[in-house]
Formats: sequence, structure tokens, C-alpha cells
Amino acid sequence: MKIGILTFHEGINHGAYFQAYALYSFFKARGYEVEIINYKNKIHWLHELKAFLWTKNPKNLYKNISKILKFKKAHQRFKLTKFTTNVKNIKALRYDVIVVGSDTVWNYEWSFLGSDPIYFGEGLTSKKIISFAPSCGFVNLNNKIPDFVREGLKNFDYITVRDEHTSNLVKKAIGFSPEIVLDPTFIFDVKGEEVGIEEEKPYILVYAYTLKEKEMKSALNFAKENELLLISIGYHNSWCDKNIVDIGPFEWLSYFKNAEYVLTSTFHGSIFSIKYEKNFVISDNKNIRDKLHTILRGIGLSDRVV
Repeated sequence: MKIGILTFHEGINHGAYFQAYALYSFFKARGYEVEIINYKNKIHWLHELKAFLWTKNPKNLYKNISKILKFKKAHQRFKLTKFTTNVKNIKALRYDVIVVGSDTVWNYEWSFLGSDPIYFGEGLTSKKIISFAPSCGFVNLNNKIPDFVREGLKNFDYITVRDEHTSNLVKKAIGFSPEIVLDPTFIFDVKGEEVGIEEEKPYILVYAYTLKEKEMKSALNFAKENELLLISIGYHNSWCDKNIVDIGPFEWLSYFKNAEYVLTSTFHGSIFSIKYEKNFVISDNKNIRDKLHTILRGIGLSDRVV
């Protein structure tokens, strides 16, 4: 059986990388012929290029380019189709099954992504189309659901989702209540694939793109009281003792493995804190609230959100 995975594998984001890597590896380990459909629409592609390369600070530009190159190297672990921004090129591909997901591929209200109908099955040609653990992110279900979403969901032979909010979207759109399944990073274990980076002193790991001032002060006080370093990875946080923006995916794992504590504002920062059994807190924000609610409530860790 030949499987094609359509997801946000190519974003320079550690969580996006590992959800794709885990799902790809899960299928491959079971003997399937599997590849990542190397597609991104032009709007999404241009927005990401601008986000990483549109800066007047040479130091930041260097770090961002370094980060991109490290992700490109990590992408060599996938079998990828030829990169395209044209849906017509995907129609020429032949699969027994196309799997859409996971990640926030169904967030049609986020202009950064370009509201792409392909993630709802439009233009896909295969014997079967299924979804595994996609999320609609912070989509407001009180708003009208676009026709391409309603009609596209009818193209799927089977639908599963990652969270209750996305399940409610599907139910509202087509009257079907899909099964809620685990994020792929929970069904394929990457422990043991860390690149051995170790800090000399114990540290609090900060993996966060947005934090409130009160949270920063609390982290600084806690670190001082417990003689811990504050190390920020993936994103620059000037108040931390050390910033490592240009970090590759498997080095990223190592910092989770060796952390004393984790402070995060991201979905997969929370997931990998759980996987590595770390004491962690999550800074609440709208980008992750609906995505995280289901998993945290299910395992009794809702109090980790501050």
C-alpha cells in the first residue's frame, strides 16, 4: 500500500516537524510505502519566507538562515515528493491512501496559511482520503463555516481529529462526530534520537513565542531562588540567560530531555514536556487553548495552564 501524507511538514517549527516525522515513521515501521507530499500554497510559502528572512538585523538573519538549513537537513529523514506550490502537480501523484494531518491544517481563518481547500480534500486524487489528528486551531465556530470546508469534508472516507474543538467543527459542518485521537508524537517514540547536547548547569527550558510580563518575572525569581539557568530555544527571549534560536529538531529534543523544568506557550512544547515527564507550566494563549484543552483534561493536567 502506498500512502501520501499531506501536512505542515515543511514549517521551520519543531512541533510541526515532529508531528510529521512521527506519523511518517509510524507508517514506515509497519511496512507501508510512505512519502510526504511536499506542497505548500504560495501565500503560506511567502509568509514563512518573510517571517524568517525579512529583517534588517544581520545577526538575526544569520540565525534564521542557520535554523532553516538545520531543518532542511532534518527533512532528509523523509521521503519527499518534489516541492510544489501548485495543486495540479499533486493530482498527478498516485496513492492508495492520502492522509491529511496532523497539525493545524484545518485553520481556515488564519490568513497566514492562505485558507487552502486542498487540506479539506479538494483536488486530491487517491483511492481513499482520510484525516488523522488535524486541528482547526482557534477557528471561531460561531462564524459561518465556508462552503469549501463543508463540501471538502464530505470527500473524506474516514475522519479523525486531534481535539474536541475540531470535532465540533466537523459535527457542525457535516453532522458527523469524528473520533478524537492522539497527536502522532504520542504514538511514535522519538526517545533515543536526541543529539547529545548537555549544559553544565541545571536549567529551566523556555520554549515560548509569547509570554506575559508577570510570567517572565515569576520565572526569573524562581530561577534565582533555585540557582537555575533560563535557556530559551527556538525563539529569542532577551530576559533569559541563554538563547539558542537556530536549533535543529533533534538538538531540540535533547534540551527537553535534560531540563529541570519547562515553561512553554506552545502545543508541542506541552506535549514533549509530558513525553519527557518534566515539571512544566503553560502560558495560556488563544493559539493553543482549544488544541490543548482535550489532552490536558484527559490526563488531569489542566492546572498546568497559568
